[in-house]
Amino acid sequence: MTNDHEKKAKNNSGNKAQFKIIQGGLSNHAREVTFDQLKSYLQPILSEKIHINFLIGSGSSLPAIPIMGTTFSDYKKSHKNDGEFNNILKLYYEKCSNEADLNNIELFLSWLANRVNGLSQSELGTEQKIKDELTKTLIDSITKGYLKEIKKTNRGTKDESTNSPDSTTTNYELFIRRTAKLRESTSSQFDTVNLFTTNYDLFLENALDGLDYAYTDGFRAKLHPEFNITEYSRRPVDVAHRFRNRWSPVSPFFRVYKLHGSINWIEVDDKIEKKSNIKEVGESVVIAPTTSKYADSQGAPYSDLFRELSVQLLNPNSLLVVNGFGFGDEHINELIIQALGRSDFALLAFVKEDEVGVTRFMEKVRGNTKVTFITNGKENDKANYFSTLVELLAFEDPFEVHKNSEDPASDK
Repeated sequence: MTNDHEKKAKNNSGNKAQFKIIQGGLSNHAREVTFDQLKSYLQPILSEKIHINFLIGSGSSLPAIPIMGTTFSDYKKSHKNDGEFNNILKLYYEKCSNEADLNNIELFLSWLANRVNGLSQSELGTEQKIKDELTKTLIDSITKGYLKEIKKTNRGTKDESTNSPDSTTTNYELFIRRTAKLRESTSSQFDTVNLFTTNYDLFLENALDGLDYAYTDGFRAKLHPEFNITEYSRRPVDVAHRFRNRWSPVSPFFRVYKLHGSINWIEVDDKIEKKSNIKEVGESVVIAPTTSKYADSQGAPYSDLFRELSVQLLNPNSLLVVNGFGFGDEHINELIIQALGRSDFALLAFVKEDEVGVTRFMEKVRGNTKVTFITNGKENDKANYFSTLVELLAFEDPFEVHKNSEDPASDK
């Protein structure tokens, strides 16, 4: 009997060129490949004795959490009769240089922030109110989307959507499981996987908890977990399976770096604490999506987290795999470009090449053969989907049986 994963493989195999591999940025060496060819290309790379880093962006948490542009559109619709807001929006539209900017929440919040900085205290009212309200709306949409998805896929229920291929929770769990499998044959020097993310949600931590993999997120195990950057230099050992009185580190091991903060972080007496119940959090500690992200990241704990990103990317024999990130954060882009100055660093990015941020970054790294972009071929428009990466990592596993199988790249 053919199982669902065999059907998926069949759907993805064949002679149709679904993906395009581009080396060195725009207008450089490119070739179209099938799903199976791309899988055969990717998995050996991720099994090598190298340091593995992932950069996970907001696109990876679809469909549970809407993209920021969708949140901005919904906010505008809900305020269509708000005269003060529409007056501000009209001023913003007059400043937009192209149509794509009209629904760009980051540019709008940045524009608002600049106006707030240039206004007197008596003039602040409307701009500051809209900026604060829209930022809160964005964080709330992420929190609500995460909680709704977790409730829907709660392991204590019999909800079949838990195993649906369009479940964000399922995608993250399969990503962790399959990455761990690819790294299990490497030595303890290379079996740590660094998971950098610009997302505020908790899907990575939820997947690691659910699969019971050892990991650190930078917080010390205390009654009130407190962030301390030194936690990333610690690693648990396997006491039960020591051999000849030698301690063996727990393998594989994951490090989670929340570069822009998290919905379950709060500030208490100038310290960052983590709450287990995000319903009680209130004001989350996050970097708002504005062009001032670089300046905002200079304070603790963000400066420490970005320093860790730089350090890990400059590790000898390192690979960075990017998914769901549109290269819109110049601070991160510069750290990647800096790492590309090394001969033993490589970048592998799953992208939609016609996105503005992606196009600009591809232009910057043009000609660098250590950069590989995976984008859409003639028969596919979902190369940048997280579910596509997850399926490319798949291996034969009798425990991975989904009841509602579709083309794995049918949903993000």
